[in-house]
Amino acid sequence: MIENEPSVSSAGLAGFVHEWPASRVVFGPGVISVAASEAARYGSRIAVIHDPTAQSAADRVTADAGGGVCARISEVVQHVPVHAVGKAVATIRDARAEVLMCIGGGSATGLAKGVARDLELPLVAVPTTYAGSEMTSIWGLTEGGRKTTGRAATVRPRTVVYDPELTLDLPTAISVTSGINAIAHCVEALYAHGSSPLTRLAAAEGIRFMARALPSILERPRDVGARGFALRGAWLSGWSLEVSTTGLHHKLCHILGGLLDLPHSPLHTVLLPYTVAHIAPAAVAETRTVLESLGITGPVTDAGGLIWDHHRLLGAPTSLAGIGMREADVDPAIAEASAVLADRALPPRPAGPSDLRDLIRAAFNGDRPAAC
Repeated sequence: MIENEPSVSSAGLAGFVHEWPASRVVFGPGVISVAASEAARYGSRIAVIHDPTAQSAADRVTADAGGGVCARISEVVQHVPVHAVGKAVATIRDARAEVLMCIGGGSATGLAKGVARDLELPLVAVPTTYAGSEMTSIWGLTEGGRKTTGRAATVRPRTVVYDPELTLDLPTAISVTSGINAIAHCVEALYAHGSSPLTRLAAAEGIRFMARALPSILERPRDVGARGFALRGAWLSGWSLEVSTTGLHHKLCHILGGLLDLPHSPLHTVLLPYTVAHIAPAAVAETRTVLESLGITGPVTDAGGLIWDHHRLLGAPTSLAGIGMREADVDPAIAEASAVLADRALPPRPAGPSDLRDLIRAAFNGDRPAAC
């Protein structure tokens, strides 16, 4: 049953704490041309971490740096294994790097954050997907099937260079799931404990940018304007995540991703309708903002199902089975999620063992979330 929405009086009394993180953002087509000079603001010896798809951008930075690149690492793995960070730290320490640059998606950014955390080097990020992690101080490491996350000011990039031209060749399927991953950041920022009025404005705008961009990208993958809208959405999603906290959705994604090594953005995509369906009864106004920002008309009581329908229209995956989870993984995943989350206060609505069991089982099967 949907709870009553707060009155103006009660909403006006809600407290919050807002901190404004300091990051420099350089945005526009072709701004990869200034990435080397942006890195030079923090040091003359640059170590570049990039994923294989960002090879040409890394070559451009290396040429522009005029001999300033002292190390390049192109081996990146999703969920950032601890051993990969240790190997990269050794390479970059030996190269006597003064500044780090990451070019690529969330895995490249995550590896660079792991290095920055250990070596306390300034970081410049050049994202080529819509992960949004380039705007946050959140790091994540995986070891022994468990993903550990935390926050450290040293891992938040000093400068982020957003060049829509670097995303023109991002496959549409990845563009969609990466974009929905960004939307998930905004969704949780809307109902996070202590979320500020400014956070909610940015989160809603981030959803609107991405919702406008994704259908255009599907029709015209190399439309720089559409790609620019998506990157704007990614920027606002990352900023929103940085100034708020994560809840059930992100924590469940981290648990399943670390345990089963499922692909990061498809995992966020599949779980979002189910986590929204669980949260909606306790976050009516925020859920309505999500639907309106997505351009979806329908009752809040069916928010999870409506988002599931929206994902199908975008051609996105809608089941955990469809992204690599096996039937044999279901019970261990439920047990792990229950062990980690069942006793935790997760505003605005906790999830008990039965909630987690039903949510994970429905997401595995790809069942349309039921109305509440």
